[in-house]
Amino acid sequence: MYMFSYFKDTDERLFLAESEDGYSWRDFAGGEAVFQSKLGSGLIRDPFILPDPKRGLYHLVWTDGWSSRSIGYARSADLLHWEEAKLIPVMETKPDTQNTWAPEIFFDTAAQAYRIIWSSTVRPGPRNHRIWSVTTADFVHFSEAKLFFDPGYNVIDACVIDREDHYFMLFKDERGVNEPGTDYKAIRSCRIAKEAGDRPAVTFVSELLTEPLTEGPALYAVEGPNGREWIMLVDGFQKLDYNAYRSSDLVRWESAGELVQLPSEARHGAVFIR
Repeated sequence: MYMFSYFKDTDERLFLAESEDGYSWRDFAGGEAVFQSKLGSGLIRDPFILPDPKRGLYHLVWTDGWSSRSIGYARSADLLHWEEAKLIPVMETKPDTQNTWAPEIFFDTAAQAYRIIWSSTVRPGPRNHRIWSVTTADFVHFSEAKLFFDPGYNVIDACVIDREDHYFMLFKDERGVNEPGTDYKAIRSCRIAKEAGDRPAVTFVSELLTEPLTEGPALYAVEGPNGREWIMLVDGFQKLDYNAYRSSDLVRWESAGELVQLPSEARHGAVFIR
């Protein structure tokens, strides 16, 4: 079963949807929120859930408001009851940090640990984000935050999947302005080497893959009419709508918005397999 975690502009809590095919989605838990934060800002934005089959758990991370130096964390065995909620102070030792946005988790095979990645601006003045990370084996002890991805310009919303011999990453080119006709504010992709260290080599940075004014990419594989294909969901943050793209090779993409039906009001979600 495919699961989609998201929040709403009008209700910044954790919501879930489910789908049997990755195209048509329906509300989970009757459309009610399944978790509300009582920590920090009290908000849940950009929720990301990673299944942990060995422990029979789901790990949840989220953005704790616009200017927090910490990210939210909780875990669950059934996606309905959440425990061990806490703020992970990933950037508290870096006093010029303005924010920690859109955390996601993947298992780093070189480090043999989970790697949490997020976007932060670490300097005074206008926001100019890079992707940072920490590693953890148990979600109790964490490494020091280190720079993970820096292409030399403003980037947010990294999304990583394992492609066996490398990692494939989507990210938002955050340059430009939040107005129609901007040259950026859209999604690119790249390859991340599977190698030891907090800042692995990056290759094959793509051109812009989506329309401007899109962010929060989510990526997952489905069985399409022509065989296995990849679906990329993107949040149209200005029009408050979602769009979808599909690809058979993670290189060439075409619009698939008419094929994917997501819950109304969904914002910056992520997909996982239950």
